[in-house]
Amino acid sequence: MSTTSEREPFVEARFLEDLEKGSELLGAPLDQKIMKEVINAHRELIDDAAIQIRGNSTPGTPISFRLFMATPADTLQIAEDQGWLHPDNPILGLARAVRTQCKGAIEQPEFTSDKGCDALLMYLNGLQELDHVLATPGMPEGIKANRQKFLDIDLRTLVVVHFDYPKELISFYFLAQGPLSKTQLDKMVALTGAAPPSEEVYTDIVGVLLDSSYYLTVVMDYHTGTIVKIELHLFFPVKLPADMNIPNVGERLESFWDIPTYESEEMDVLSYCFGDTAKTGDILALRGYCGGFRELMRSWGIIGA
Repeated sequence: MSTTSEREPFVEARFLEDLEKGSELLGAPLDQKIMKEVINAHRELIDDAAIQIRGNSTPGTPISFRLFMATPADTLQIAEDQGWLHPDNPILGLARAVRTQCKGAIEQPEFTSDKGCDALLMYLNGLQELDHVLATPGMPEGIKANRQKFLDIDLRTLVVVHFDYPKELISFYFLAQGPLSKTQLDKMVALTGAAPPSEEVYTDIVGVLLDSSYYLTVVMDYHTGTIVKIELHLFFPVKLPADMNIPNVGERLESFWDIPTYESEEMDVLSYCFGDTAKTGDILALRGYCGGFRELMRSWGIIGA
């Protein structure tokens, strides 16, 4: 655990060095020039942002990071001005529409350490009803057609919409009520057309989740609405319960945990991915890097913070 007593600010040289060393540990690609461009473009925001970093269990995938802001800032315009996103990009247009639909929504831009601008996580300023989000002007019909599938497994409220630019994917982050049963997990995974997860995987998940509520991400193709993946997120509390069982996440993610964190209260997350392709079995590891990430999540009422 970190022993830092106050909010640790962003330090560019340290961040770039940690990314470089972390990428070496994971055998992950990195482009320092692109990272410096990202930092320079967000110079007026980054000092007040909390930073979260993310690793993937799949070999060769880059480390990614998100800038989490406490107040709204037009990072979509920054991406457009930098030439990272074309003004006619349909994902960009939908992101702006959701921002308007959900008053007070806050953009959290996401970058990969090798290619830069990659995605946007949009906090919806509290829980939003599914129907309110689906009523966003320009929401694709294919995505709206999934409404009954969500309701059938009691997915009714969202906290985040995620926009993946290069893959043209839209994700809904649902709040789901625990405890999670194997039957419920199987129904969620079935949304993707994938086979049910093993008892071992289920045991790993509930060993961390216990009886608490949780967040489930449903990832959809922007053009067709096809559900291509789900992600189940496990937030680790500051003090781990005695009955919590930490799963084996493999050598690559064990190396990811060796990347330093500069938080007075560390905040780690594991995300289990299921889909109808090789995505089944992927595990994502996320952690607050600096800037008071857990404090920000707590102020938003995020479960597990």
